[in-house]
Amino acid sequence: MILGDNLRQLCSDTPSVSELCRKIGVNRTQFNRYLTGTAFPRPDVLFRICSHFGVDANILLHRLSDSPAPKPAETAPAGRLVIDTQRPFDHYLLPDGIYRYWRRSFRQPELAYCGMALIYSKAGEKLWKGYDIHDVAIRPGTKRYARSSCYDGQLIQQFDGFALMSRTPYNDQMNVTYFEYGLDALPDYFSGISFITRRRLSEANRLTAIVMQRLADTCSVRLEAARGCGTQALDTLLPYVRTALERVPDRL
Repeated sequence: MILGDNLRQLCSDTPSVSELCRKIGVNRTQFNRYLTGTAFPRPDVLFRICSHFGVDANILLHRLSDSPAPKPAETAPAGRLVIDTQRPFDHYLLPDGIYRYWRRSFRQPELAYCGMALIYSKAGEKLWKGYDIHDVAIRPGTKRYARSSCYDGQLIQQFDGFALMSRTPYNDQMNVTYFEYGLDALPDYFSGISFITRRRLSEANRLTAIVMQRLADTCSVRLEAARGCGTQALDTLLPYVRTALERVPDRL
């Protein structure tokens, strides 16, 4: 009943609950279930509720009157890229776990790279370790190829999604990626764009589309996803994934 009590407190100064439901895009009957504690909102709905009232997902676990005070910032390890932010990461909306992602190729727009990522929390940070499974030159102009490339990064909470700053260990290129919550009402999917920091090339894009899926916490699901990693043609992907990847135009 903690969520219901918190919502009633947040709505105490609201002139019309029906108008509130219209603003946040929630059915009034379903919102009443949240108030009575008989139902819990999906992650994307919870995000809209929290954004409207200026709170975070702790309203599921802690009463507004006794929410825990924020912890003092911890010192970042030397040599690490850490971006300080005043907005705490909402772990309910992006839980730690294994994710699968599809990124449209920078060089061959008709192809997509499917990879895996581990999202985890450490020392107050939300961190990323991603793996692309494909043949890529370790350094431009060389013939040394890596079967997989590893990306380490940091996730930063934003008002309507989250950003990812990542880099590969064998060059100085960075990737700046933005994800928004939900994809066609699918709460376990996130769609966004990815930008690579390099000079402009006539044969390659610097901006492309990306889709990420949170995988169920079962070995069979993760193994099946891992077996499907690698280069894939766009027309072989799930329709909603393909549509999201085709939103970004070519030659950017």
